[in-house]
Amino acid sequence: MTTADRDRRILDVIRSLRPGEVVTYGDIAADAGYPKLSRLVGRLLARTDDDLPWWRVVNSAGRLVPGHEREQSQLLRSEGVTVGEGRVRRAPIGRFSRPLRP
Repeated sequence: MTTADRDRRILDVIRSLRPGEVVTYGDIAADAGYPKLSRLVGRLLARTDDDLPWWRVVNSAGRLVPGHEREQSQLLRSEGVTVGEGRVRRAPIGRFSRPLRP
């Protein structure tokens, strides 16, 4: 498989994210078939001109994208995602859909 094919598969997984679905860079990499390439997912998102739902992807701790926290938080909240203290607390779909711990 070529680099272009790999990148296309990763971007296709990002395109498939639904409103309210929040996942990690690692989730995207694994779903695309490249479980060890979570950093590549971030690099692709940072450099692509494609119109992608970038705000639905966070790091493994749920942290928002540095420098884009306000915009990302607003976009996520508009989809029913609970955001607090710079990270995703709960999402209707995806990794953060489990109930909050006390």
